[in-house]
Formats: sequence, C-alpha cells, structure tokens
Amino acid sequence: MTKLTAGAALCIASVALAGCGIFGKDGYFRDRGDDYQMADSLPPLQMPAGVSEKPQEELYEVPQINNGDTPSGEFEVPRPQALSVNAGMDRVKIQKLGNRRWVLVSQPPDEVWPQLHYFLRTSGLKLASSDASAGVLETAWLTFKQSPDTKDKYRLTVEAGVQPDTTEIHVRQLSVPANRPVKEPVQWPAQSTSPEREGWMIDEMSSALAAESGGAAASLVAQSIGGGSVKVQVQEPAGKEPFMSLDLSMDRAWATVAHALNVGAYRLHQEDQDIGLFYVTYDEDRELPEDEKGGWFSWGKKDKGEDELAAKADKVTLQQLLGNIEPGSEAKPALFEGMTGLGGATGQDLPGYLVIVRGDDEHIQVRIRDTHGQPLARNKASKLLMAIRQNLI
Repeated sequence: MTKLTAGAALCIASVALAGCGIFGKDGYFRDRGDDYQMADSLPPLQMPAGVSEKPQEELYEVPQINNGDTPSGEFEVPRPQALSVNAGMDRVKIQKLGNRRWVLVSQPPDEVWPQLHYFLRTSGLKLASSDASAGVLETAWLTFKQSPDTKDKYRLTVEAGVQPDTTEIHVRQLSVPANRPVKEPVQWPAQSTSPEREGWMIDEMSSALAAESGGAAASLVAQSIGGGSVKVQVQEPAGKEPFMSLDLSMDRAWATVAHALNVGAYRLHQEDQDIGLFYVTYDEDRELPEDEKGGWFSWGKKDKGEDELAAKADKVTLQQLLGNIEPGSEAKPALFEGMTGLGGATGQDLPGYLVIVRGDDEHIQVRIRDTHGQPLARNKASKLLMAIRQNLI
C-alpha cells in the first residue's frame, strides 16, 4: 500500500469515526432549514436627538402571531406548484383559426357582458344597440383621424365558449364612405372590411378585460346570452351510441377536435379531413405525472418517454385503416357510406380507435369506434368522448 493510499484510507476512516460529530442534528453540517424559527425581533432604530425621522413603510410586513401559535419542531413545508400548473389558465386569450380571431374569456357571459359595456363607455365608443338575448353589441359610427373620408362601425358578438363558464367575443368591423346616410340599414360583411382595425379593437378589448377584476358582478339582463345555448354536449340517446355534438363551423370543429386528440391520454396518428376521420390511441398512463410512473418498484418497466402503443400505431397507414373497416356491418348510423377502399383486409389487430366527424356547418357530430368501424360499449364510448370534450379549445 502506498503512502497516498494509506493516507486516503486513514482520512476516510477518521471521517467515518467522527461522522456522528460532523453530521447529524447537532453536527457541523446539520440542517439549518428551521433556524429561522429561533430568530428574535429587534427593536426599531432610534434616531439621535435633533435628527428628524423620515417615515418608512414595511416592504415585507410580518404578521403578529401569539407565541402559542408559533410552530416548533419539524414539519413538512409544502412544495410550490410547478410552473406548468397554471399553463393555459390565463383569464383572457386571443384565439386564432385561419384569418379569424376572437377573444376567449374564462368567465361566463353574464359576467363579461357588463365588462364590455364598461370598456366601450370608457373608450369613448357610443353604443347604437345592445341586445342581450342575441348577445350582440353595436357601436355608433365613428371616424378615425387618419381616414376622414370613411366612417367605421363595430359589432361585438358574445357567445358561450366551448368549455363551461367561458365566453367568446367575436368582432366584426365595417367601413363605409363618410357621406353615407346614418339611417341606412347596415349590411354586415362576412369578414371585417379592415383586418387592421378589427385587430385594434380585439387588442384594446382584450387588454381592458384582462385588467378588470376577476370578481366582476353578473348582469341579470345577460343571464341568457345568445339564448343560453351550449356549443358542445356529449349526448347519450336511448338505445343508440353516444356522440358529441358541436354547434361550430366544420373548420373550427375539425381544428379543436384535432387539438383535443393530441393531448392528455390521446395521441393522434392519422387524419383525413376529406373523409372526416381521425386515427388515435388512448392510454391513461400518459396523464400520470413522471413521479408516479416510476419509483423504487418500477424495475423492468419501459423507459420514461417510451410509448409502445403509439410506436405501433405510428406504423399503421390510412389504407390499412380503411381496409380493416367492415363495410357490410349492421352498425348504425352508417358512417362510412360512400368511402372507397373499405374492407379487403379486415381482421387485422390494429390498436386504437377511429374518431369520425360528420355534419354540416354549425351542426357537427363526433363519434368514436374501434378500428373495425364497430360501435364501442356505451360506457366506454362516453368516457372517451368526455376525454375529448374536456380538451377542446
């Protein structure tokens, strides 16, 4: 044994023998996390005679507590929430789909309605009409300084959002020649005349709503904005398979369902909007936090991030999916009529589910079936549809 090796061994042995004195509750390297409980309050500074005292405000005020309420001994301090906990929970957002934008507020319409009135009033925009039953606010004509040859008008449409207790505000802007008679009927275009001026209203309105108090009072007049309709519902008709109805345009319904099918327990592997078909897998383990997936007793399990179900589904082509559907089945409604490439390769063991979107604008229905195109058990279908429902945007 060399002198260096012997010296190292002797040092390790001495540290091991003295461990009780160096570490531990009374050791040098002890845990000082609770030392603040033994701190004492100091009296305020006394100014010398003849010096005027400038009043100071407490930057971090410590509340007064009784000595009997002071915690002592060891206790577990709760961990702070992760930054991702509040992701997506902002009260006001600007949503966009294609060339359309709208404001999404995490409050019910009857609370947002009076806030919009306050915004318009404080912005100097006069109201020409206010119809709570239709959820429509229209401003009077106004003129921008940079374009005196035209006059503008805004229409705000307030609707219940896709998620419960949320509100959507859609803005439409119209520009006409300044000499147009005021009493002439307004024909609102399908899109705003000026996207820039529509964007100005959306930005100003969203900033004002975000600054409003979250506890705004509800308007009794606005208790049934737009007739109180619900945009999205999971329906379970007697004797028929459950489905989800969406009172949205087809492009918006497709976009929000596609988003919901790629978060949480869902993974999206194939989609074809022309035939209204999504191919997905669903695994509840994907929703578990990382600290619940492993642990001391997780030896032999798949590595973190590895998803064998998704990896298998990624290899499935659209042609395989269509070939696996049984076209001559008794399943009603017949969701696959008129589609080419059906059958011919039935009986394949393909993982996952088919999500089928059918309907016309404002009346969309979503159903979920197995990879043979057959209906699922009633409770299973409802569960999977509800998982889609809660992730719509």
